Amino acid sequence: MIKAILQSKNFKVFSTVLFLISIFTFFLTGCREENAEDVYSSTVEVSTIDINTEIAGRVEKIFIEEGSKVKKGDIIAKIDSNLYEIQKNIAQANLEVAKLSADIAEQNWELAKLKYQLLSRKPSKYQINQIKENILQLQDIKSGNENNIEFLEENVKNLEKMKMANLDTIKLLSELKMQLNSLKAQNSSVTHQINSLENQLEMVKNESVTDEDKMITEISVDIAKRNYLQALSYVNMAEQNLKIADLNLRKTTITSPVDGIVLTKGVDQGQFVGIGTFIARIGLSDYYLEIYVPSAQLQKLSLGKKVEIILDSNKKAYGEIVFISDKGEFTPRNVETKEEKQKVVFMVKIKVTKNKDILKPGMLVDVKI
Repeated sequence: MIKAILQSKNFKVFSTVLFLISIFTFFLTGCREENAEDVYSSTVEVSTIDINTEIAGRVEKIFIEEGSKVKKGDIIAKIDSNLYEIQKNIAQANLEVAKLSADIAEQNWELAKLKYQLLSRKPSKYQINQIKENILQLQDIKSGNENNIEFLEENVKNLEKMKMANLDTIKLLSELKMQLNSLKAQNSSVTHQINSLENQLEMVKNESVTDEDKMITEISVDIAKRNYLQALSYVNMAEQNLKIADLNLRKTTITSPVDGIVLTKGVDQGQFVGIGTFIARIGLSDYYLEIYVPSAQLQKLSLGKKVEIILDSNKKAYGEIVFISDKGEFTPRNVETKEEKQKVVFMVKIKVTKNKDILKPGMLVDVKI
């Protein structure tokens, strides 16, 4: 009976169909395995830059949101600049005072030399008027300094009345007090210069020159020279202070140093921030992928080769190979089987070149070579 079944026409047809199915299944499985070797899983990576504050103050406005695009130079945030504008104005005023003091010191030096040369000869009307003009200028500076001192004292009182004190407030208060003391010392110096010039004016008017006056005048030449050199050093110091004040004022506007995407926003409007506070994290515009390719598949790869990047939604982006490692390594540890771990693979880096807008950092994708 079995022999009859084997020789029957139906059995022969069934055997033929079964054979064809086996061949088709083998062919399909083989193709899938071959195609599977050309598809690799990877994660979208992006380099990031953290932006932090360089000064303390209250955040006046935030110009970004997470996920927004920024260009190099775009404003990220604005810190209240009122205090830093005042500090710059004071630094500017100090520089002007220092320059004027240097001019006066130079004139005093020249006048001391002239007095030594002329001795008892009457100075010219121009020199007397110059001394008078210098006195008037110094009196104007003294008046302006007194106004600035009053303004700083008011600011110091306001800060000392604040109920919530933090490190930044204490630091700011200390800086204002230092500026206040410096301005008071400077005003005292201006007063001394006024008295000195008034005495010189009286001496010129009296036209009395003695041997003692001659000796004093000779010493005055040396003192005037040293005062002039010291005044020049104050000018240089004031210029540096102005540069620092101007730099701090410009730091109240925080800008993006690169093109990219805002990954994280660290502060909100109205928040008080200290030096070094995290403001935002910017992801650079270029996206990269890393895949690990078995040595047997390396012959298919070359620098510049185009690849497909496939998302779960079947959307596609495209990239090109920009780096192929020349050093093999074992399969990364997240591979589960011992056999897979022992395979030698090569790291291949891919730069996304097209449709990168559909990708996000950290997204899991497939890369088809």
